[in-house]
Amino acid sequence: MRGFFSNPWIRWALSLAFLGVILFFLRDQLDFLKMGIQQIRHVSPVGVALTMVALVLSFVAMARVMQIMLKAGGSPATLKATTALTFAANSWSATLPGGPAFSAILTYKVQRSWGASAVLCSWFFLLSSALSTVWLVALGVIAVFYMDASLNLWSLIATFIAMVGLSGAVYWAANNPDSLARWVRKLTKNREWGFVEKLLGSIEQLRSVSLTGPQFAASTAWSLGNRLFDAISLWICIWAVTGTAPMFEPEPNNTTIAGVLLAYTTAKIAGSIQATPGGIGPIEAAYIAALVATGMTAVEAAGAVIIYRLCSFIIMAIVGWVIYFIYFTPQGLKANESLDVEQDTINSDSNRQSAIERPDT
Repeated sequence: MRGFFSNPWIRWALSLAFLGVILFFLRDQLDFLKMGIQQIRHVSPVGVALTMVALVLSFVAMARVMQIMLKAGGSPATLKATTALTFAANSWSATLPGGPAFSAILTYKVQRSWGASAVLCSWFFLLSSALSTVWLVALGVIAVFYMDASLNLWSLIATFIAMVGLSGAVYWAANNPDSLARWVRKLTKNREWGFVEKLLGSIEQLRSVSLTGPQFAASTAWSLGNRLFDAISLWICIWAVTGTAPMFEPEPNNTTIAGVLLAYTTAKIAGSIQATPGGIGPIEAAYIAALVATGMTAVEAAGAVIIYRLCSFIIMAIVGWVIYFIYFTPQGLKANESLDVEQDTINSDSNRQSAIERPDT
């Protein structure tokens, strides 16, 4: 079986077959594509082009966060590689059933093939997710402050404080493994439980992660850029449809910058639970409802949202799958082999270390 799947043509055929199955189950949503094509004919090509540029910059910003954090753990990766992984992982997350889980698996395996430890991969997921959530909530708080929105402000503030605290705690833990280990030993006096030793072992591996203050600041700034460029792409779509760019003061039949941020935050929260592939349905409804509530007509709001989703969901997913086929599929076996070699090396080093610690063996 290993020899069979090592054939690049086999992997390509299986991947295309899997995409065919996905499209089959999405056949009832094809009206969404038809409406989008009709709307896109009436907007400025410049607006669509600028939307795509903003979305690409959003992906590159997220890739830069990954690059900085992996470098902090001693696993250097080029921006080209992390950008390719960001696009591919987004496509897995947006189009596969249970996509976020599969996307995390893809990201984990590729990062491991680059030499990242399991602790570094987990640390990246935790800290990058916390930073991304912090900025999403921050944009929501800004929107609530600048307009009379119905969101629960205190729940947003509480979430924001919690995410800031989590980010700070992870940053502190990565730079203070000795103190963290002492706390774990004090709080878990019963050492008979196996998970305590595993936890202490994971904490010991945090020594391989050294995120400096400037690196943490850069990660934070790029994470903010990821959110801002994505929100800007929605803002551009509204301008492309209405002919008027949303600003701080409301215009007739248009929204404001705060309204765009509110719609963006609301839809992202609604899309956190993907009941359908890519969140098709609930996400569009959340965007349109928020934009209409903040001053836009239903027709123009629907047009802007459809174009935005065509660009951010459909086109970005297609680009991600193309990148996956070209960049990752041909080297899939190499990545697995690299993982096997790395695991064998870790096991060998672990056995040698155990022999040193227990001379009787």
